[in-house]
Amino acid sequence: MTTQAELTVFSPAKINLYLRILGKRADGYHDLETVMLPLNFGDEIVCQWRATGLTLECDQPDLPTDDRNLALRAAKRLAERCGVTQGARIILRKRTPLAAGLGGGSSNAAMVLQALNKLWQLDAPRATLDELAAGMGSDINFFLTGTTAVCRGRGEQTAPIPCRLSAAVLLINPGFGISTKWAYDNWAKLTETHPAVTVLARALAADDLNGVSDALFNSLEAPSVGKFPVLQLLKDTLRAHGARGALMSGSGATVFGLFADAGKAETCGVEIRREFGPSMWTQVAKFAESAV
Repeated sequence: MTTQAELTVFSPAKINLYLRILGKRADGYHDLETVMLPLNFGDEIVCQWRATGLTLECDQPDLPTDDRNLALRAAKRLAERCGVTQGARIILRKRTPLAAGLGGGSSNAAMVLQALNKLWQLDAPRATLDELAAGMGSDINFFLTGTTAVCRGRGEQTAPIPCRLSAAVLLINPGFGISTKWAYDNWAKLTETHPAVTVLARALAADDLNGVSDALFNSLEAPSVGKFPVLQLLKDTLRAHGARGALMSGSGATVFGLFADAGKAETCGVEIRREFGPSMWTQVAKFAESAV
């Protein structure tokens, strides 16, 4: 039996500062180039050792806790791959909105892989975890890096980059989700110019907030804004209240603004709820420290 009976881990949310779709692949996925950053805001996961059986509990009633949940699937795949006969009770304390473009499910899966690897004392190498992650989704590998990264392929190819950006982030979720499948199905290649990802990478490394704001880009934003005009209104309001840059994260529907300091971000959040209603979800966060 393992000497550790319980392990609690933080499961960070992420934002995409850059997401450029290169085209659709033969396997149905899309090739892309994206820059993702982990935030100091997210969920909490408790993994408790059990002699047998794998179960998942969650304080968010709308989130399935059966095999539809990536975190539980990750636990089962790790157990199968490593021949584990032990079990675990997984308790997910959810703070990240669902279907929000913040990578909540992928983060949960990645953190469960890491936590159970320790709890069960498997010592499975990172390569094994990466292989399992790549077989389940596109963003899980990013969360295994634990740092800012450029991700390519369908998202599973990760290359950590330095991020010294000290800006604050205001996250705004309008109270509805956008299906990732819908967002990609409705993507259409645009003729408009886009910044090079290297421009953004240099600005992140130099703590250049204006440079980062100028390089924000998301191929999936146009169809989502077309269907949900409130997203553009939120972006405009963010800029009107001091955000240097604003963008939809991932496949949405969360929009974020970049601010020079957390105080301005907090004030903007108050104004957003005043103008759009108290049901509007807002959260101020910072970028997680990059170890690169």
